[in-house]
Amino acid sequence: MSSSLIGAEVVAELDRDSVPAGNGAVLTLRVSGARAAQPVIPEVENLIINPRGQSQQIQMINGRTTVSVRYNYVVGSNVPGDYEIPPIRVVVDGAELLTEPLKLKVLDAGAAQPPAGMAPQAPGAGGDDSPEAEGDEKRFGFLTVELAANDRKHAYVGEIAPVRIRAWLPENSRAQLRSGIKPESKAFTLHNVNDRPQQSTEIRDGKRYTVVTWYGGMSATKAGKHPASLSLDAVVAVRDNTAPRRRRGGPFDDPFFGGIFDDLSAPMIQKDVTLKSDDQEIEVRSLPVDGRPTGFSGAVGNFQFDQVEVPDEWVTGEPQRIGARLAGSGNFALMNAPEMVPGDVWKTYPGKGEFTPGDEASFSGSKTFHFNAVPRKGGKQEVSLAFSYFNPDKAEYQTITSPGKNIQVSGEDIAEDAPEPVAAEPEKPTDLPVGQHLQWTNQGSLVPLVSRPTFVFLLGSASLLAALGGVLAWLRTRRNDPRRIAAAEVDRISREALQTASRCAGAGDAAGFFAAARLAIQQRLGMRWNQPARAITLAEIEARLPGDSPVAEFFREADHHEYHPTPGGGILPRWQELLDEAFQYLNKEAH
Repeated sequence: MSSSLIGAEVVAELDRDSVPAGNGAVLTLRVSGARAAQPVIPEVENLIINPRGQSQQIQMINGRTTVSVRYNYVVGSNVPGDYEIPPIRVVVDGAELLTEPLKLKVLDAGAAQPPAGMAPQAPGAGGDDSPEAEGDEKRFGFLTVELAANDRKHAYVGEIAPVRIRAWLPENSRAQLRSGIKPESKAFTLHNVNDRPQQSTEIRDGKRYTVVTWYGGMSATKAGKHPASLSLDAVVAVRDNTAPRRRRGGPFDDPFFGGIFDDLSAPMIQKDVTLKSDDQEIEVRSLPVDGRPTGFSGAVGNFQFDQVEVPDEWVTGEPQRIGARLAGSGNFALMNAPEMVPGDVWKTYPGKGEFTPGDEASFSGSKTFHFNAVPRKGGKQEVSLAFSYFNPDKAEYQTITSPGKNIQVSGEDIAEDAPEPVAAEPEKPTDLPVGQHLQWTNQGSLVPLVSRPTFVFLLGSASLLAALGGVLAWLRTRRNDPRRIAAAEVDRISREALQTASRCAGAGDAAGFFAAARLAIQQRLGMRWNQPARAITLAEIEARLPGDSPVAEFFREADHHEYHPTPGGGILPRWQELLDEAFQYLNKEAH
């Protein structure tokens, strides 16, 4: 049982809850994190508590040092019965801390005892759980991973779900981490693991461990139950429990105690190990199709508008800059700029976003967008911004709107791009040909009409005109085909986006490069998959295309850059090469 204050902890525990009369249990009192005065051990009638020395322990993990002092006592009685050790008082940095009371049952001297020489076990621990009986991985430590949110036991596709990752190292061990935490399964991607882990001491399955805790995020691209397996390379040194034990004299000469006291001077065994987590499954659910807003671009989390900047005065046809900042928690990498409302009044152009993390794991924070907009209509207008996202806690899509702002737009309205006029069909003559009387006509040749050159010429001309009319009709139909018009518009937007990406690459603007290049690819895929381009995310791409395709690789690189910008903001050559490969892949798939 323990008592603690900020920076200090006092823990008192017995290594067993019952002993035969004439034998003893080991009482350990550990003080860590601050300086403490000598503990005051209370007296209990018929209970003997003898001190067995103290020791200082130093834990070093990745340069962080923790010092603790452990006081050892032997507790027992010659009189069978149930005993309670009252709270032990320890003064730490001038403050008094009390441990929880402990209970010990002293059995009749004839009660069965464990074989002599066996190391003591904590209550509830079996012989098969000893370090020697476990594999090397368990003996030198292991990992665990679990969802950090206590109210939810599942995640969604595209969501970066917060996870708690723990390294369990044996007590009194020393460890040096040699790698970052790595996912063992392709089902999950690990994000934003904080580089300053927390350290604590915990008991698990009757054993005491030094626990190093990281917080990070895991995301999956496919629905289902997937194993969340992680690994970590480390050098771990543990006590050699097989070293010879010394027998100690005194009224409580119990062979159980020798192993505990000898542990303080036992040699260390050092080994390069890979700590691994068990294959714990995490359920991943698909984002619902029903109720998905048209403006949804894949953002999963909980967001709100933090700031909106819209100029007061505009001129139709002239662009100005819009600024917006969204704050909250979630997958900021899949956030696109909010949309202008009402949409028919504005034409917007892709801009760039900048993410500012609010915590070490980048789960919370804000993202600032800057993009250009052109008003189409003059006069007084009320404008606002809208943003759609999926809230995993409420399991529903939500659309937030910024407060409306009244602006003045001068200039004439800009007409929408009108479709080209369709040529009118020629009017058919309404009068029928009038028959001629024989006496009013000249006498003609007796050569059959079909054999006359003039008829052959006219017939051929008519056939040619009919074929030409068919070609013109096909061209007119094709020119007005909505699919062709949409494809031409997608091609135009893609070309403009690629030109913007090329300019950003020349200027060293990595964020603008990825935003424009992502839009170009989204336009091509949106036309092929018949869905809004900006709603296409990495999760959608990996579900429809091979995971090793250049398109998926480019989107992964773009998402990674959102959280880990390249120092100096330059454009790496491999990014441009990957973009070229992505479009070569799309062109090849289209044919």
